[in-house]
Amino acid sequence: MKKIGFALMLTAMPSMALAQTSDCMPQRQAAALVTFALPTLAEKLGNRCSEVLPPNAYIVANGPALADRYAPDSAAAWPEARRAIGVIFQKYLGQPMPPDMNSQGIRALAEPLLGGLLAKQINRDDCFVANEAIMDARALSGADVGRLAVLAISIAERKGKGLAEILKICRLEPNGQ
Repeated sequence: MKKIGFALMLTAMPSMALAQTSDCMPQRQAAALVTFALPTLAEKLGNRCSEVLPPNAYIVANGPALADRYAPDSAAAWPEARRAIGVIFQKYLGQPMPPDMNSQGIRALAEPLLGGLLAKQINRDDCFVANEAIMDARALSGADVGRLAVLAISIAERKGKGLAEILKICRLEPNGQ
């Protein structure tokens, strides 16, 4: 039952975000969420962009391999991503996330949901640019890709919607926080 509630919370967040305050998520936590979601994000983006890119485009041809490559970084990012999910839980449901929601089941549910939400944020018209960026970043670790993605999102802040239209990302301060 808690898994269903968690899934509903994640899928409902974009619409609920419109009514929330403009609090922001620290860059470190946002990067952990992106890194945690990278395996599904790579696969979903490859599938999504296969409709507009040729079959030999990097993300289309390598989405599953990238997902496998990013899996260890995703696992390492889980503790910080879980804390970030707890912040989201508190913000949108007004109560702390129950401690027993730190299970493998929640982790297995959260990664594909979050990765899917992030993949949907990339318009098919942007697949060429996304493919080029992913191809250029192919030598980077998943953690580095997560940090760079969050920096790019915080700079672009298209329409002020933040990360997957859920949370604004705090601007990086001169002290690196």
